[in-house]
Amino acid sequence: MSDSDVKTSTDSEDLAYSQTPWGCAQMRQRLDSEAMMMLRISLNEPMDKADSWPSLRDLLRGKGFDMLSREGRLRLVDLQSRVEICTFGLLGHPRVELEKRFGGYPQMH
Repeated sequence: MSDSDVKTSTDSEDLAYSQTPWGCAQMRQRLDSEAMMMLRISLNEPMDKADSWPSLRDLLRGKGFDMLSREGRLRLVDLQSRVEICTFGLLGHPRVELEKRFGGYPQMH
């Protein structure tokens, strides 16, 4: 086994067991204003740069997030823990606004 094999294995294990800063956020327990501001700033570029639902999803995944449509709302999800962090409306990008830009929300898996 080479050094690169060991490093890859260790990196995979570290990724599997590490917790992201957003992994402990819950929809029921709102983020404090400072955390919400940091999240908005972090996601400004992907939200402004995206030109379609697939590109938005790719850009969000590059930042460690995903999106989920549930109960008529679009929710931001931590990619690693799958914890629902908040709605896109709380980020300043309501689903209605995004649907005007990109069209209706597709069923994505």
